[in-house]
Amino acid sequence: NELITRKTKITSLHSWVNDDLISIVSNIERSIMMKVHHDFSTLFEKWFSTLVDAENINVKLDEEFTPVVEQDGFRIDFECLSGGEKTAASLAYRLSLNQVINHVMGNLNTKDLIILDEPTDGFSEDQIDRMRNVLEELNLKQIIIVSHESKIESFVQNVIKLNKRNHVTEITY
Repeated sequence: NELITRKTKITSLHSWVNDDLISIVSNIERSIMMKVHHDFSTLFEKWFSTLVDAENINVKLDEEFTPVVEQDGFRIDFECLSGGEKTAASLAYRLSLNQVINHVMGNLNTKDLIILDEPTDGFSEDQIDRMRNVLEELNLKQIIIVSHESKIESFVQNVIKLNKRNHVTEITY
């Protein structure tokens, strides 16, 4: 009799896991991923439109988080963008990814830090000015920028220059 009772409980638990729990977890996972996708896509659109002053070019993410570029309502290949537009799309994607990860994983030690390598490659003067606004709006404690663009020096707190001569790197502040 005790074995039959235990078997009934185990069968019931097994049924609940297979029929209910998996469905509940799947729904929760789907809901979370939809929210992450929405937030990521919204941020991607925001940062791109901040960096690129073109009313006829829009970006968004497809279902697999792949960037989609539309010009005048038609989907275009990423390679058809100008150098500055490509850089803006890449930077917008990186900034959005960083923000979404930091939001989802709130306990990261690097939450208020971002490192950008040549983030303005191909940017016009106007886009570099827009970059300043983006950096201010990010409101991070520390942003490390590796760049050959001298205009960036006008809106950063500290500049460290590295010069390599005869296989020796010199550091100047």
